[in-house]
Amino acid sequence: MAVDRSRLPSLGPDPSFTFPDVRRRAIGNGLREWTVEHQEVPVISILFVLPVGASADPAERPGLAAITGDLLDEGCGDLNALEVHEALGRIGAQIDTEVGADATVLGLTTLSRFADRGIEILADMIMRPRLEQREFDRVRDLRLNRLVQLRDMPPALADRIFIQLLYKSHPYGHLPIGTEGALRAMTLREVMAFHHRAYDPSRATAIAVGDAPHDRLAELVERAFGTWTV
Repeated sequence: MAVDRSRLPSLGPDPSFTFPDVRRRAIGNGLREWTVEHQEVPVISILFVLPVGASADPAERPGLAAITGDLLDEGCGDLNALEVHEALGRIGAQIDTEVGADATVLGLTTLSRFADRGIEILADMIMRPRLEQREFDRVRDLRLNRLVQLRDMPPALADRIFIQLLYKSHPYGHLPIGTEGALRAMTLREVMAFHHRAYDPSRATAIAVGDAPHDRLAELVERAFGTWTV
């Protein structure tokens, strides 16, 4: 059958879609939890959202929120940096961390049968990061090297100049990665203090989605984060 390409195809009926039920509640320490059942594949994903990002950096320490987020998987609880990633690898889990202007987001994706262990590691990263000097020095050096590389990348220079021109001295006026001067002057003590004041369960939301009933998803979150206090 020939196709008339001189005209747009006719519109068919709108596809039907039923958005899954989202249940919201809070646990005793103020942490909000949202749960969504999605049982098509045996996977559970958990997003931890904290409304603290680069705009919360002190004026003299741009990059503090981002380096704090980077250090969360560099050792936590009883595990050092290598052991954290080995533990995640053994259960086929993936951890992602993103620090934007207004939020820090950590994401865990794991098979549903390993969800207990996966969220235990995620909770340790958020609640009990080791924040050791050796790892801080290494991560800071990596970020400094990255800033040197960005000097020769026109798009990166354009981004930096654009936000400085647009926002000037506003908290949005710097990239999350910070500046060379601020990173060189930064100390581990400042990172620890930022984590202590910014990572607060009463400000955070955990969103659990996947192959389990709502009550099971809520139980995972409550068991992992229920003892968190600041």
